[in-house]
Amino acid sequence: MTTESVVHLQSRMDSVWPEFRSIVGSVPQGEMETPGVVDEWCMKELLGHVSFWAQKAARAVRSATAGKIAEIDVPQGQSMVDEWNARAAARGKAMSAEAVITDLELSHEDARRALDEATDEAVSIEIEGWTVGVRFAEDTYRHYREHGEQIRSWQRRLETSEE
Repeated sequence: MTTESVVHLQSRMDSVWPEFRSIVGSVPQGEMETPGVVDEWCMKELLGHVSFWAQKAARAVRSATAGKIAEIDVPQGQSMVDEWNARAAARGKAMSAEAVITDLELSHEDARRALDEATDEAVSIEIEGWTVGVRFAEDTYRHYREHGEQIRSWQRRLETSEE
């Protein structure tokens, strides 16, 4: 895996976030609980999932910046990732649409602030084959891009089925 600089990560976050936020904002309130966005997840579940990973990214960067590498929680296999995702989705589903969107925005802002406090040395630390910067990218702006495309695809399927 390559190392990402803080400036590169900031730039990518700043360029990808507005589009993702726009896509999220294009989903009508009445469709926030419609299943099928990603597998059987509704938008609220998906946004709970995205918020969890952005929060995790912020914590990892802060831990690396503070030199507390042992505090960075790295999933030990797909079953752990699946468990985290299920918990995050359930948390999102239990929230109101407004609350889950607010949580998404706050999670993004926190991840972005964590970058502002970080150094290139911190994001270049390697943990189990991935640098902190690459993990951050995967858990934030690459995640936004991936799920933004899935939301758009889901919206097209809904439009087609309504005709």
